[in-house]
Amino acid sequence: MVCVKSILETLRESGMFVTFLDLVQAAGLEGRLSTEGPYTLFVPNDDAFRSVSPSELDAIRGNADRLTDVLNYHIVPGVHSMIDLLGIRTLRSLEGEDLTVEIAPEGVLVNNVPVVESDAWCTNGICHAVYTLLLPPVARTAAV
Repeated sequence: MVCVKSILETLRESGMFVTFLDLVQAAGLEGRLSTEGPYTLFVPNDDAFRSVSPSELDAIRGNADRLTDVLNYHIVPGVHSMIDLLGIRTLRSLEGEDLTVEIAPEGVLVNNVPVVESDAWCTNGICHAVYTLLLPPVARTAAV
């Protein structure tokens, strides 16, 4: 089924991605997720942010370049459905680093994080919900 809403509209309507959308707004990336694309978005739901400490989230939000890098790390050019992901091992994010894709007993993993919902089709791409905020290698190093 193809959605008639953009990625941004789809996330807003679901009500499950409030924290991610707050970060998108803070970074000024709303246009990217509403008109640009097509993209595949691996989007952490609000539950995913429970594993991120408030101080780490504030540090990400407080550094514009880091915030943009973290958000762009969740976005891949092109449309990759769950079926497509079964045959892919790496995807290059807009941030510039690769995301790894694995098939495991628990399902499809992106950077060892399970995809918990898949194939939300949008006018400018597709969304897959993940259960953890994905951090690019530079951000992971900075967080330690």
